[in-house]
Amino acid sequence: MNKNIVSPVGRWDGIDEFVHSVSTGSFTAAAEELGVSKSYVSKQVSKLEDRLNARLLQRSTRQLTLTDVGEVFYRECTLISKQYEDLESVVADMQNSPKGTLKVAINSRFGVHYMASAIASFARMHPDISIQVHSSFRDVDLIAEGYDITIRYGDLADSSLVARKLGGYTMSLYAAPSYWEACGMPETMDDLKDHNGLSAPERIWYFDTPTGKHRFRVDGSWISEDGLALMAAAKEGIGIAQLPDFFAASAVESGELVRLPRQWNFYWRASWAVYAGNQHLSAKVRFFIDFLCQSMAGNTWLKYRDVFYSARGDDGS
Repeated sequence: MNKNIVSPVGRWDGIDEFVHSVSTGSFTAAAEELGVSKSYVSKQVSKLEDRLNARLLQRSTRQLTLTDVGEVFYRECTLISKQYEDLESVVADMQNSPKGTLKVAINSRFGVHYMASAIASFARMHPDISIQVHSSFRDVDLIAEGYDITIRYGDLADSSLVARKLGGYTMSLYAAPSYWEACGMPETMDDLKDHNGLSAPERIWYFDTPTGKHRFRVDGSWISEDGLALMAAAKEGIGIAQLPDFFAASAVESGELVRLPRQWNFYWRASWAVYAGNQHLSAKVRFFIDFLCQSMAGNTWLKYRDVFYSARGDDGS
């Protein structure tokens, strides 16, 4: 085994001390610039020479003199130092001016509908960022699958990831006019057990009440993870679906769906930006999260929440 082969971990040791010693003319001056002791600088340079198996400096009581090998090595080291300084500037610029590819995961059709225009607005404002949006009906493994950020909804599971609240949207029960005419409108939550519920596979509807969140077990003939499929079934008069109010708004306007007019028919679902927890958050992720928070804070979907809380006589807290 060649003893001169150095582990990458220690390959750069002593170079900074060597360059400063040459540029200042002494170990003492180099130590002052670097904020370390003279003996430390001298030892680091000696270790560097041992690693290279070459004498870089001739030492005397008065001065340091470069050897022929030392002159070549010093010249190349100064080039490397300049390149490193340039790289530091590039990194600093990227931390202040977002660039690169941003991979975003959204875990529902509702989510894509909810977030699409905000993401598109961000892309227009930051042309140096290439955005990849992935949509599925599952929570992706953020780190293992290489995503920068994922948008999730509702209650979050405990994890090592960091979550920042963006806002949310309201959900209500809807059905076609033909269904309400044929089956009637339930007066209470308990009356829902007599109706055909259209739901996601977990078969749960949530409602906000003055005493907290209420879970209702759905019994029905139509199950789908896809919000469009649930809304399509509701339009056909098959049953009742719990849909985001912004998602159902156009169908209500066209007369295809009618919202159940009950004060208890309301659920506020929070939305979250979830990302890996580390202190060196890239500019593209940092800018994106800040933009989403500002965008969601001013969206018109919040009017549904405020109207329903007001009608119920509380603030939803």
